[in-house]
Amino acid sequence: MKITLTFFFLWITTQFGIAIENILAYVFVLSLGVLHGSNDLKLIETLNFKKMYSFRSKLFVYVFLVIVSFCLFLIFPSLGLFLFIVLSGYHFGEQHLAKKINLKHWIKYFVYSVYGLLIFFLIFYTHNEEVINIIKDITNYNTSETLFSYLTFISLGLFFLICLLLFRANLIWLTIIEEFAYLFLFYVLFINSTLLWSFAIYFIVWHALPSLNDQINSIYGEINLKNILKYLKVSFLYWGLSVIGIYLLSYFTTDEPELFNLLFVALLAAITFPHAIVIGKMYR
Repeated sequence: MKITLTFFFLWITTQFGIAIENILAYVFVLSLGVLHGSNDLKLIETLNFKKMYSFRSKLFVYVFLVIVSFCLFLIFPSLGLFLFIVLSGYHFGEQHLAKKINLKHWIKYFVYSVYGLLIFFLIFYTHNEEVINIIKDITNYNTSETLFSYLTFISLGLFFLICLLLFRANLIWLTIIEEFAYLFLFYVLFINSTLLWSFAIYFIVWHALPSLNDQINSIYGEINLKNILKYLKVSFLYWGLSVIGIYLLSYFTTDEPELFNLLFVALLAAITFPHAIVIGKMYR
């Protein structure tokens, strides 16, 4: 299903212009993308995060983490962006590899981070000019184009070495070949799509949808229409508030793209930090 959807969305890039791609990207991110992170509090209850604390206490801690993360990003944007990329990379890698790599050792966290960061660096490498401008808007620093080349090839080399080591630990070659085939597919997709569309396709098809599947299984025990509707019902308020917040942010910063980039990424980072902690608990 993921490969079929990826090729379908890649076909879309050959049929429509940049404007349509970006509109579709916003639609997907604001719907399925935001939705997949809208049920963290229910997951916290299901996963038994500190049973001695009440729901209100858990809600307070969760909201506090979001606010602190948002403020940290605004006060120290360079540090905030760095932490956002690293944590998001780990989060993406964990989603993709948690069920494929059966390791008890701490090295698995390093593997998740390398893989997820490789995805980010591939996107940055294939859209370096746009990414440089966004980083400039957020941190006020100019980034070299060669930096993304180095980071991409370093992370690719690390992932290859990790695969060789895992092969020695009885990871079959077919799995390794499969993962590198995926990486080649992502590269073809990214180089033929806009920055926003590239991110949206990976984020939705390879991260959000599988995460929704895992979350519904974890909370309700199985995937069926009834449980999907339960998930949507519980998620609706948080999802709705998030979408309204992003819309208002876009509306009030229409004439200030630099400010929008800063606040939008800060908001994503603030939501991602506690979400990644909750999902990490789910996979453990």
